[in-house]
Amino acid sequence: MTATSKFKTTNDIVRCMMGGLVVLALAGCGRQPAAPDKPAEPAVTFKPQEMADALHAVIAADQKIYALQCGDEKLMELHAQRLRQASESVQQEGAEFHYVLRSLWPINPKNAPETETERAGLQYVLDHPGANYYGGESLGGRRYFTAVYAETTTANACADCHNRNPGQPKKDFKVGDVMGGLIVRVPLEF
Repeated sequence: MTATSKFKTTNDIVRCMMGGLVVLALAGCGRQPAAPDKPAEPAVTFKPQEMADALHAVIAADQKIYALQCGDEKLMELHAQRLRQASESVQQEGAEFHYVLRSLWPINPKNAPETETERAGLQYVLDHPGANYYGGESLGGRRYFTAVYAETTTANACADCHNRNPGQPKKDFKVGDVMGGLIVRVPLEF
């Protein structure tokens, strides 16, 4: 079965991602032996960086498959919108984590950095090719582990689309350039 016949909609991909993430999350959970007068409690083996890295791996694989299947430049232009829709769909399903594309040179103002951690992370992945940025932040009274992964130009179609877009403040992207970053947030409190 090919990837195109297996996943017909963004929701199919999101459901597959959610299922994989549940398996990843449950793999790290165990039970502590119970004291005679207390019920057993789950062992906390949750490592926020490992969870963020696993989420990024799933999202990056999905992006790669999408790019390979597209072929059509018009479909490639929908990359950021599809990622946003998938993230919103995951949130509607009750996910505790969050992800979003951001850029220091966004075409859409909604994709500009919104927090100091996002700004610092985007600058870091731009200045340190191949490195990820990890930090913490509090949003809405809740603490998060925040990771920033570089989003690089993978094809001439990506660079051309951004360079010719009238809303793009930077007009000289080429293959291999960092265009922005994928921000992944994992809550530290449940």
